[in-house]
Amino acid sequence: MKEIIKLGLVMGVLFCAAIGAASAQEEPSEDYKNGFYDAAVVIGQATGMGGSLEQLYNALGGEATPETADIVEYYNNQTTLFNQQVIPYVNGVIDQVFGPDDNRSADLYLVELPLIS
Repeated sequence: MKEIIKLGLVMGVLFCAAIGAASAQEEPSEDYKNGFYDAAVVIGQATGMGGSLEQLYNALGGEATPETADIVEYYNNQTTLFNQQVIPYVNGVIDQVFGPDDNRSADLYLVELPLIS
């Protein structure tokens, strides 16, 4: 539920920023407007992916058992990719939209998911 609320907030902030930026300029470029929408899509997809992994983690109870070894291996592989590739990319997109010094950036950053040992 927390991830759904966070996704809604992220999407809302990005769409409001795009609308505000578009109305502030006389003739905003398509590249400028599309940048906000593209960022919203990237962040939305990454948040959905992270939410799915978080649900799997919770379903496994954060622990490996002999019965769940294959699922835990899948979870750990997907989570490693998420932590190493998706998070830096998405957080970089957030920095491009708001800037690294904007306090909204810190609120929107994706955080690493735990591995199951």
